[in-house]
Amino acid sequence: MSALRFLTGLSILALLWAIPLRAQDDHRDPIPPARGVHSNLAVGVGYSYLNMNLSGKPSVNLHGIDTNAVIDFPTRWGAMLDSSYVRAGRDPGSGHSSYVFSVLAGPMFVPAQNDSTRFLLRALAGMSLVDSSVQVNNQLYYRGWQSRFSWAVGAGIERNLSAPFAVRFNVDYLRTKFVSTAGIVQPQNGIRVTANLIFRFAAGRETRHAYTKAP
Repeated sequence: MSALRFLTGLSILALLWAIPLRAQDDHRDPIPPARGVHSNLAVGVGYSYLNMNLSGKPSVNLHGIDTNAVIDFPTRWGAMLDSSYVRAGRDPGSGHSSYVFSVLAGPMFVPAQNDSTRFLLRALAGMSLVDSSVQVNNQLYYRGWQSRFSWAVGAGIERNLSAPFAVRFNVDYLRTKFVSTAGIVQPQNGIRVTANLIFRFAAGRETRHAYTKAP
């Protein structure tokens, strides 16, 4: 529940931040859709941090790497493929380290943007491999891994640097599964934070026609 409250507060803050962007966007003169525009492809790589309650334990901090690929369509929609690998140190009791490897994909939406910054929403689904240990009592641990369906929802901010580079920051609520102390596979809640350096490949040539307002 604390993860949900955190994500809710972050979403409210991000939406408040996005209002000025939306206002700037709405006050511009309308431009007809560009002709002959191909989808834009961008790839990103960077740092990932995950705070997760592994099988009901107190939250564990995991650190690692995140990579992704995004296709931006001429509309405000896009599609994203995201993978991350995060790892924690060895558990003092079991001597077993924990990691989470996720491969997720899904739609991305841009509700607000200006010339240099845009606000992103995304919903991703796929698989996560969780390797960890569960303490049953003072001397007994369950150790192993589980690969199960996983999903994430979140928001982000992307800001342009010198072309073709940009930076993107995302915060997601990540839902995975692992074995509980009763030996039952159960859901796990986590907050994932990523920071990526983005490289955009050249888009197809774009032909825009002059647009004049009717008198």
